[in-house]
Parts: sequence; C-alpha cells; structure tokens
Amino acid sequence: MQTQNNIKAESGGFLIRKSVFLLTSSVGNAMAETLVGKAVAQIGATPESLTKQDIAKLAGVLEPSLREFLGSEKARKLSSALRVLVGGITPV
Repeated sequence: MQTQNNIKAESGGFLIRKSVFLLTSSVGNAMAETLVGKAVAQIGATPESLTKQDIAKLAGVLEPSLREFLGSEKARKLSSALRVLVGGITPV
C-alpha cells in the first residue's frame, strides 16, 4: 500500500514540476512551462493524468522543440535526463 506522500510524489502535477525544473536552467522557467505544457497535451495527457510511464513519450515529444533552442546534442542530453530523473527509466 502506498503512503499518501508517495501518491502525491507520483502525481501528474509533481512530474510536470520536476520536468519544468529540469529544463529551466537551459531555456528559462516560462519557456520550460510552455514546452512541457504543450508536450503533455500533444501526448494526449493532462496534468492530472500524466504518469511516470508517460515521461518517455513526453521526452520524445520535447526533444525536437528543445533542439530549436539548444542544438541537437544538448536537446538529446536533456531528453535523456528527463527519462531518467523524472521518469525513473534506467538508461540502456
């Protein structure tokens, strides 16, 4: 049984905040919020319905947008960091 804190820590809003936090140092807070919000909608999720299992898809959708601001290498690294640090996916 999950504790209330664990459930809150895995909520969609928390995952979005973590994603925005990760991107903020590279693109700024306002742009990070915009990019993440658009990507969440693009994968067919909402802030309430987003799960850890959606983060890999979210990262894939974000990468092309990040590429426009940061170049291919930095966008790839941030996308990978998002999968690992937010989604909890072990890199291959």
